[in-house]
Amino acid sequence: MPPYIQHFVEPMADPVAQTAVVGVCLLIVLDLIVGVTGALATKTFSSEKMRDGLLHKFTELASMALGVILDGMLMGGLDLSVEPVLLGTCAYVAVMEVGSVLELVKKYNPDAEGLVGWLTSFVQAKDQGRGE
Repeated sequence: MPPYIQHFVEPMADPVAQTAVVGVCLLIVLDLIVGVTGALATKTFSSEKMRDGLLHKFTELASMALGVILDGMLMGGLDLSVEPVLLGTCAYVAVMEVGSVLELVKKYNPDAEGLVGWLTSFVQAKDQGRGE
């Protein structure tokens, strides 16, 4: 293997990075399951919304891949010995997925309004604040 390729493979060999990536992927799967189940239960399933959601998930995974590439570049050129971009990106995507799952729990389970409503109250809904 050419030595420059190793810089792009090394970030994913780190157990911390692997745990972050697997954790984010599990959160994405959980979000998809809760969203599809809720839409089916409320008879609001829409293939258009599903395509949009899958596109959003793909872009989240693409941003993580971007983190791997940037970390490889940093490690190859600057040798920082850490994965700051990948881990930061994973943390950001994980927070987004947790928020998305909580929003879906609140939407489909009125009994969860207490704690979930309090946690999600810190985030302004997408359709609020834009006049929609």
